[in-house]
Amino acid sequence: MSSRRSLSRKKTLSARQARAGERRRKARILALVGSLAILAAFIVFLRSSRFALRRAEPVDAAERQQIALRLRQALERAVGEDVWVKSPPFAAFPPCKAETATEAFVARASYKAALSALERQAAREGLEIKPTRSSGRDPSGLRDFRLLRGRSLAGRWIVREVPRLRHAALILDDLGQDLDAVRQLIALPYPITFAVLPHLAHSKAVAEQAHRAGREVMLHLPMEPDSPARPGPGEIRVGMGRMELEQLIEEDLRSVPFVAGVNNHRGSRATRDRRLMEELMEVLARRGLFFIDSRTTPLTVALAAARRRGIPTFYRSVFLDETETVPYVLGQLREFIRVVEGQDAAIAIGHPYPSTLAALTQFLPELERRGIRLLPASELLRRPEIAHLTSPAAEPQSPEAAMVRGTARSKNRREKGGLAIRLKPAR
Repeated sequence: MSSRRSLSRKKTLSARQARAGERRRKARILALVGSLAILAAFIVFLRSSRFALRRAEPVDAAERQQIALRLRQALERAVGEDVWVKSPPFAAFPPCKAETATEAFVARASYKAALSALERQAAREGLEIKPTRSSGRDPSGLRDFRLLRGRSLAGRWIVREVPRLRHAALILDDLGQDLDAVRQLIALPYPITFAVLPHLAHSKAVAEQAHRAGREVMLHLPMEPDSPARPGPGEIRVGMGRMELEQLIEEDLRSVPFVAGVNNHRGSRATRDRRLMEELMEVLARRGLFFIDSRTTPLTVALAAARRRGIPTFYRSVFLDETETVPYVLGQLREFIRVVEGQDAAIAIGHPYPSTLAALTQFLPELERRGIRLLPASELLRRPEIAHLTSPAAEPQSPEAAMVRGTARSKNRREKGGLAIRLKPAR
């Protein structure tokens, strides 16, 4: 009987001890949970305090730059090549002054995604997005807003919706005689490509000035035309051997430094000759140069020869200034836009005539408004859409007709005066 009582007491004691242990474990768990809750609240407090302090801090120029860079990266990650964040012409990104807007052009299909990416990144930066008064009156395809941290301006952005982004290049030929024309071209805040004729009075100086100003330089290579008039020193001709051709190209390149590529000056006969063009492309390939076919004849084989050799190449779609008047050049620039919008990429070629410079100054902003990004020629050639484009057939033009037109144009220039730039009276 006593043993049963003893066993019963032991069981009761064990049960009491088990319940006490369970209570202690629960108390420890509750204490731990409470401690974690207090720690989490403290972390939230620290973060909110830090965020509030950060919002109150003024934004200096260095931080503005980093914010703009991160915003651009966020846009490019979100929509890839459907966005073009325009940098100030030939200057570091972003603008130095906070009030100077950074412009972004976004394809319509990605416009909402781009705005969302900007909003998310601005929130990460602790910035408030505040639309400007003017943006409320603009069409829905434009957002103009300031980024604020407290009362401090961290930047201003203009985001424009365009149907799609397209690309183009603009080449100015026949440079090398006139330095004033080059200075006017450099003053235009666009990446115009400079095609310089070799062995002229200022060939080297023009190339050096263009390079210092951040412009791309090409060798405007004289080639044999159908007409008896010679295109100038450094000309390549049908029947030249490989060694003679290489030596001539080498001399031309010494005359024009910083060359990234080549296009033809005249050459209606030379560019029809398959053997000469294949030899030329071999020489250019060894030097890592690209080639632009100016298409001075519809029978040119230069583009095909360059593509067979595998060097970067493309062709001219529009000549801007066959007639040297501002209205004519403006009309050709509108035609240029039509071609770019039709095939997503194109090249126009002009000359540094006063009428051309005046028309470019007036019209080039329209390219950006239409979502057309002007690139140096070499960058355009890296675009994927270039590979499948082929030059269209053109109306043939006799050498005699070209001579008549060139003579009239030369007479017109003598009567008007203007820049002493060598013309292309025949091709």
